[in-house]
Amino acid sequence: MKEDQENIYTTDAPEVIAPELPSNTPELPARTELQGDRSSRPGTRYRFRFSPLTRVVLFAGLALCLAAIGLTTWQFADFLRTGNLANTLEWLKFVLLYCVSGALAVIIVAMLVRSEYILTNRELTLAFGFIRSKYPLSSIASVHLFKGANKLAVYFEDAKSKYMVIVIRDSLYETFIKDLTSRNERIAFSFSTAEEENEYKKKKK
Repeated sequence: MKEDQENIYTTDAPEVIAPELPSNTPELPARTELQGDRSSRPGTRYRFRFSPLTRVVLFAGLALCLAAIGLTTWQFADFLRTGNLANTLEWLKFVLLYCVSGALAVIIVAMLVRSEYILTNRELTLAFGFIRSKYPLSSIASVHLFKGANKLAVYFEDAKSKYMVIVIRDSLYETFIKDLTSRNERIAFSFSTAEEENEYKKKKK
């Protein structure tokens, strides 16, 4: 899959209030003074947080792949003992089964192990297994914390309707916000309380 900034990720966060923000949410001005040398700062990694249901699905898929590999191995051993070794179609069948099952198992393991956000001085990258989507920090307008919904969203400059939900442990929200805004002083931070979000929902109905 090619990197495409039009892809907006809202995985595991369907209840988040976005893309529009409540008009009365407090906003802090963009930081103009930075401590230390930004150019020498290393990148920071934040693990993607899968929902329990998603984890169950992924582990179930991995178990099925391993079971398929085991069954194929048993059938292949039986074929070597009693089958017609000159049968090309049988050889191709086993090769295909091994390739498909093995590839799916590798993809699932990669998603479980290497799904993360990578924040550098130039861009925010979402690594989802082998798939990577990169967003330049210069395109990010603000970051908003929905305290009521307990969600964190990044908004982009080109359109108010364009946003990305940051799906990490909520205990890391503050660290992520500080890390992001310190790498680009133009990025503003705002938040909304549960009362403000409820009021906003009522107005939208």
